[in-house]
Amino acid sequence: MAMLQGMLTVAEKVLILFLMIGVGVVLAKKKVITDIGVGQINSLLLNIVSPCVVIKAFQIDRGSVPLSSLGWTVAMAALAFVLPILVTHFLFNKEPLDKSRVLKFSAIYSNSGFMGLPLVQAILGEPGVIYASIFIAIFNMVSWTHGYALMSGGQKQPLKKIVLNPGTLGVLIGLPLFLFSIDLPTPIYTVVDSFAALNTPVAMVCIGVYIASVKLKDAFTELRVYKACFFRLVLFPALFFVILIPFHPPYLAFVSLTIQASAPAAAVTSIFASKCGRDAALASKIVAISTLLSILTMPVFTSLATTFCT
Repeated sequence: MAMLQGMLTVAEKVLILFLMIGVGVVLAKKKVITDIGVGQINSLLLNIVSPCVVIKAFQIDRGSVPLSSLGWTVAMAALAFVLPILVTHFLFNKEPLDKSRVLKFSAIYSNSGFMGLPLVQAILGEPGVIYASIFIAIFNMVSWTHGYALMSGGQKQPLKKIVLNPGTLGVLIGLPLFLFSIDLPTPIYTVVDSFAALNTPVAMVCIGVYIASVKLKDAFTELRVYKACFFRLVLFPALFFVILIPFHPPYLAFVSLTIQASAPAAAVTSIFASKCGRDAALASKIVAISTLLSILTMPVFTSLATTFCT
């Protein structure tokens, strides 16, 4: 009964996110937000809003987040990427190259920033966001190294771009403030807090705009899309859960990272596919369908984590 209640609670939170996504779909269909507009909004999210969410999350009492839990977080985040990377090495190899790389990337990398982080905020509050922020920082470093090389066929990104990207900068600023118990001055904190509050609704609207650009009828009939969704939404979160639960990891860290690991395909899949000359249409289909299907899968894994992790 407790697990069912937990699933209903999580499902309600996910439903709220999807209602926001619906607003984005309507705005796109009505041409209120164009492709140019959503690109500019994404830039605002990535460069300003997301770092502010991370910095704000670290503005809490240091005693509420044990350093040992942060170590667990790094280890679990590493597993969340290493495991899919190893498994996908043997997957989709019979597909054409421009499709196989998209399928592998979408199966490995979750939408931890735009989809996972808002759900963590809704369920766990600011302490959970700290763990989610570390996951996102590792996501940025891995996706801009292994992920970009995978999608491009071996090209490498400059070290500066890998380390000094918006997702990592938030941690580089926020973590020292947290470790040394430094509070931001009130005017600065107010600005950071105001921008951070934009993350959930604006990110969901952007996802809705992306979904509106995809012909869902075609996407729902393409088998390879379902294969990628199965690995991203079911198999890899299940492996993550099964491997870690016997070790009794810290509750907040484990639940936060389970949410991140069970999120749909990363929105950056479409961006990298387009930039590297891969099948951008397939990437958009996977992002859209996995996002729609995640309303069924994310509550399950989140509820399992909250129920069995004590």
